[in-house]
Amino acid sequence: MNKERRSEVDPLLKWHLDTDHIDIPDIPLKRSRFQRFMRYLASPAVNPFEIYVTHTGSLSLIAFTPILIAAIFTVIQLFIV
Repeated sequence: MNKERRSEVDPLLKWHLDTDHIDIPDIPLKRSRFQRFMRYLASPAVNPFEIYVTHTGSLSLIAFTPILIAAIFTVIQLFIV
C-alpha cells in the first residue's frame, strides 16, 4: 500500500517540486594556514586556577598563598643575616 502511494504523485505537487531550484554555494572544506592560525589564536585558553576554584575554600588559599610565600622568604632572610 505504501508503494502505491509513493508512485502516485499529485501532478501539481510534482510540477512545484520540479520548478523549485536551490543554488547551493561552494563552501571550501580545507582552511588556509591563516584561517587555521586565527582559529588557534581565537580558541579559549585553559584556566590554570580551575582546580582551585572548584573546591570549597580554595579561593582563600589562592588569596593567602602570596602572603605565606612572602612570610617564608622573610623568615629565611632573617636567619641568613
